[in-house]
Amino acid sequence: MRREGFTLLELMLVMALIAVAAGIAVPVVDSMMHPNQVKASIDAVRANWEQARSRAMEEGRPYRFSVQENGGAFRIEPDDGDINNEKGFTIDGELPETCLFVDGGTGMIDASVKATSGGAYKTVAVFLPDGTARDDADLSFGRPGMARVTLRLRALTGHVSQPKEKTP
Repeated sequence: MRREGFTLLELMLVMALIAVAAGIAVPVVDSMMHPNQVKASIDAVRANWEQARSRAMEEGRPYRFSVQENGGAFRIEPDDGDINNEKGFTIDGELPETCLFVDGGTGMIDASVKATSGGAYKTVAVFLPDGTARDDADLSFGRPGMARVTLRLRALTGHVSQPKEKTP
């Protein structure tokens, strides 16, 4: 006698095998994406710092780069208020998913740090019309459960660097 299909037991076994394979594959793929998201965050911050610096030089007025601490939001806006009732160029952006700006320091980002939304912005850097910044700035960010990344902005030159982290 010839069978035309599969039994319910056979279908359930195949579904269980697919679920187990997916359960193993998803965390592996997600962990491979973590470093890429942090690298994308580094690139995003560098690009936006350069954009704020360029805007300050083009328009002849200071621009500030502000972040939401324990969140992924950032903002670029004029630092001098309205000149001749001109609002100025403003960007509201975010880091790639699950990356956060955190307070300075070294070590891992605590997994208990949760992203905040709608919080106050903290000014990190102010770019001046002559291409410099008002002060040196350090900005730390990354993903919970991973080591934080710090970018350093030199005020006099506008140079951005990533200091090497000290390993214990």
